[in-house]
Amino acid sequence: MNKRAMDERWKDVLADSEATVEGYRERGWDAIGVHPGDVNPIEGAARLDVLLPGSEFDEVHERMADVEIEDFRVYAAYQGGVAFRLVAAEDATGGFALCVPTFLFDQDREPLRRAAAQAGALVIRLRPLDDRDVVELTLSDPDVFFEAEPPTEE
Repeated sequence: MNKRAMDERWKDVLADSEATVEGYRERGWDAIGVHPGDVNPIEGAARLDVLLPGSEFDEVHERMADVEIEDFRVYAAYQGGVAFRLVAAEDATGGFALCVPTFLFDQDREPLRRAAAQAGALVIRLRPLDDRDVVELTLSDPDVFFEAEPPTEE
């Protein structure tokens, strides 16, 4: 996938994330959607590092201190060698959702899947550019993330 097509598809994923956040809010939930600057797979740690703007990270960090994530919903798209994922972390008891758009290139997907299977979890680490702190979301069933794969390219 060329850079222009990737940028256009990423804009669509971000718009889907905003629509998902709005859907939660319409149901009476508190919801936050983030806008990653970059997403990096860290195979050895079975982790995706998601870089957030400082103000977004601060909001997420503050809000996540008061919630208990109970479930994850993962929405998938695939185009031109890139797997896009919208991860919605839910605290149904507290009525809170955090929506995190991510992406993985084909060459990174299978190695990360194997590492997550071996570790028994996939961690999505949210962090600001200055690395002052992190927020981690742990998918104890990594297949929820990887098997959300659509069977064919859109």
